[in-house]
Amino acid sequence: MIKEWLKSNNFLTGAIIGLIIPVPAAFVFASLTRLIQITFHVLTRVRMADMFLLGLAVNLIVMRYYIRKLKLENTGKGILVVTFGLVAVFFIFLANSNIVLPF
Repeated sequence: MIKEWLKSNNFLTGAIIGLIIPVPAAFVFASLTRLIQITFHVLTRVRMADMFLLGLAVNLIVMRYYIRKLKLENTGKGILVVTFGLVAVFFIFLANSNIVLPF
């Protein structure tokens, strides 16, 4: 059922995918950054907001996959609109924040 839903050419499907993907991607980037901090003693201060921006970049890869490979333009447009909205929110509210990684 989820597999068919992910293959539907629907703007709402793209919007939901665009909202879900950045969160786990940001946590993966934050975990990798922390691993690099511990191992190599570099990157002493990394903001969580920057990890969120990297998570949004993953949306662009997924959007390209939906538009070019699967030929699902409406789903890709939904991902694109949500990504641009989240980037706007980032630059309005989070770009100057000092929230650092909690670990």
